[in-house]
Amino acid sequence: MTEKAFLRNLPHRPYCTDDKSSGLLIRPQATALGYRHIQYNPPPHVASLVFDLDKPDSYHAWQDAGLPAPHWISVNRTNGHAHIGYMLATPVARTSAARQKPLRYLAAIEHVLAKRLGADMGYAGLITKNPTHSDWLTIWHQIEPYSLDYLAEFCPDADLAAYSRRSRKEATGLGRNVTVFDNVREWAYTAIRAHWRPNGYDAWLCAVQAACECTNVFGLEQGGPLPHSEIKATAKSIARWTWRNLTPSTFADYVDRTHTPEIQAVRGAKGGRIGGKVSKGGGRPSKAASLLPVVLQLKAQGYSNRDIAEDLQISAGSVSNYLRRDRE
Repeated sequence: MTEKAFLRNLPHRPYCTDDKSSGLLIRPQATALGYRHIQYNPPPHVASLVFDLDKPDSYHAWQDAGLPAPHWISVNRTNGHAHIGYMLATPVARTSAARQKPLRYLAAIEHVLAKRLGADMGYAGLITKNPTHSDWLTIWHQIEPYSLDYLAEFCPDADLAAYSRRSRKEATGLGRNVTVFDNVREWAYTAIRAHWRPNGYDAWLCAVQAACECTNVFGLEQGGPLPHSEIKATAKSIARWTWRNLTPSTFADYVDRTHTPEIQAVRGAKGGRIGGKVSKGGGRPSKAASLLPVVLQLKAQGYSNRDIAEDLQISAGSVSNYLRRDRE
């Protein structure tokens, strides 16, 4: 059952190789399964978490750490090093510009579990020891895939909280995907205005992809840059979401509702103050001015204030303030 689920989750044309130092190949799934190393997650989503353990007693690492049994363990017969794989009950999208909360949650869980296992934090997470290959000693555990909430039970709250406060320069594993998303989408919220013209989407997509490529600068200790396929999928998702939701009409509507004569008169009476503070530019729009249309759009789609806050990396109180300002 577990082995069939692993095969079912593989990309149709995964990366594969017999020798990582000689580079990666892209082959049809049936051909790729003949190689010693294989890509285990498709670019759009994460179906499995894999941890790289470089110590002789790697097979017992999950037991020593008090973690649930992995779905498979592929052990190097020579040195005892292993890859430990956990399957997820529900795959998590890593290229959805509208919903980043599940990916952030998964990235935090991955980071904490890796620490508890003593796993290699620089593991790129792209290819794994092919558990179906005879070169490895593979142990399959016939258990149901795990939910994120269940895996989170093995992650101390303090460790998850510490991960959320980390610097973006400390991103590893799936945290790299989150970092690219956060950096590029914040830029995209305002940059899209320069591309509002007929047939402008293709140029906008190219601009977003270029921004993603510029952000994809991770050192080897972080797992290295994300593969081009993931960057391309991420850029496409951000470009589509912003092109669909941040349009000239939605921005014009925002301006109409926030720049009525009455509101402008109040602003003038405050002497150019924005949010109670004097603007250094004599009334220059604040970050709130660029985020408010996005907050309103997400709220209209039914997201809670907490979800909006997590997606935009602002406080829930700020979301409430933006919505209250819109009603005034």
